[in-house]
Amino acid sequence: MSAPVVVAGDRITGMCAVHQIPGPAGAPILSPAPLPFSAPVTMGLSTTVFVGGQPVALESSTGTNLPPHVGLHVSDPYLVPAAQQGRVLSGSGTVRVEGRGVAYSGCPVTQCAQMTAMIVGSGTTVLVGP
Repeated sequence: MSAPVVVAGDRITGMCAVHQIPGPAGAPILSPAPLPFSAPVTMGLSTTVFVGGQPVALESSTGTNLPPHVGLHVSDPYLVPAAQQGRVLSGSGTVRVEGRGVAYSGCPVTQCAQMTAMIVGSGTTVLVGP
């Protein structure tokens, strides 16, 4: 089944459930509620193929969570905002650009290294199959 292609600025979204926050005694504890994640895809995009004037996202394209998670414990591996990355794990197996699969709505993505994220492509004029 075909799905819209992902382009620059489309967001990897989800809820991060693995972050540590300072507990009452200062020791790290798991966050009692998942933290929202929303990363526009801005890095590792195609330099030669554009849809709607925007570069297409490819396998291994990334984006940084905006706004970043705040209030994390210093021991949390994603304390630094630049570490709060979303990544396209794999794109289309049949449509390739610059040697990498083209990202499409619903392709596998991560958020802060968790597999619970999703992405929705806005390049609705071009459909790509898994």
